[in-house]
Amino acid sequence: MNIGIVTDTYRPRINGVVTSIDTFAYEFRKLGHSVYIFAPSFPHVPAEEHVYRFPSLYLFFDPEDRLALPWSRKVTKKIPDLKLDILHTQTPFTLGIAALRWARQNHIPLVHTYHTLFTAYTAHYLKFIPKDLGVEWTKRLSRAYCDRCQLVITPSPQMKQALLSYGVHSPVEVNPTGINLERLQNADGKAFRKNFGIKDEEKMLLFMGRIGREKNVPFLFRMLKLVLKEIPAVRLVVAGEGPAKQELVRLCSEMGIQGHVLFIGYMNKEDWANCYAAADLFTFASVTETQGLVVTEAMAVGTPVVAVGEMGVADIMRGDKGGLLTRLDEAEFSRAVIQLLLDQSLYEKKVKEALNWAKEWSSEAMGKKLLGHYQAVISEFKK
Repeated sequence: MNIGIVTDTYRPRINGVVTSIDTFAYEFRKLGHSVYIFAPSFPHVPAEEHVYRFPSLYLFFDPEDRLALPWSRKVTKKIPDLKLDILHTQTPFTLGIAALRWARQNHIPLVHTYHTLFTAYTAHYLKFIPKDLGVEWTKRLSRAYCDRCQLVITPSPQMKQALLSYGVHSPVEVNPTGINLERLQNADGKAFRKNFGIKDEEKMLLFMGRIGREKNVPFLFRMLKLVLKEIPAVRLVVAGEGPAKQELVRLCSEMGIQGHVLFIGYMNKEDWANCYAAADLFTFASVTETQGLVVTEAMAVGTPVVAVGEMGVADIMRGDKGGLLTRLDEAEFSRAVIQLLLDQSLYEKKVKEALNWAKEWSSEAMGKKLLGHYQAVISEFKK
């Protein structure tokens, strides 16, 4: 097939949507399909084969992203020549909206992945709008966009139920991204600890992800203060970048835990895998994840997880597989962390669970499943 993927966020930006795009593109190409990606341009990013970049503008409120200008004739005139069998949008913003027109003009079926629980983001980032009004507005826009697609993909059953509750009428299928197990093999946790000055005797907790308010990182700081009362030699590593980073650095200082928190920003691919392997536990408190890829990535290197059991994370870890799920309660969360760090037999059990359960989430299996959805949509569209 010739597959067109349309996104308003892409490399060099690092987030779950970008990871999903690159993971599926890798699996599709491995099976002999052609994948073309339509994305915003970024300064100083070199041209890349099969990636078509639209002119873009700086976003002062989110400098990591760009606002794509979708009317570039230089790019859009190439779409008919690619003879695309399907268009798959990843975002419902400027390029996502333009893709509705491209699909109609070129008679191409359109699939959309609903990656993000936008109702939660509305509360965090659109505070000038009354919360109830913002949530209702977000639901209506989501429904309007999804109902113009032939198929909607969600990464978790919980996200599917949310869309159905919005009144979405288009077919909705659950198809997680999965993880590339090959890229996480041979991870060297000792090398990471040495590079970043983390002692062997220190217990390392890890959060990895976009550092935004929706990730609920202050919860982990409050949890850490409770854990330190029982286990003084603990370090929380915060890996990633985002708009809330400086706010969190200040909060660490105010809470007096700056000596136990290490911010390391973005990492190269080698350090990224090693970081997971270096951790004793992966700790995750976000309640807005439609999937939570970082949870499965941590489990793939044998690092157990303690997480708040909401949304996609609850689906991944159903039955406490590979770790422990808790309510959104710092005391309960800290008790789970302390239990795993001190109970060696339970810890070893969760390590084995994590390694075995992660295999069920391979990107190869999820890629083949998504191709099956594409084929069904194309067949129905031709009818």
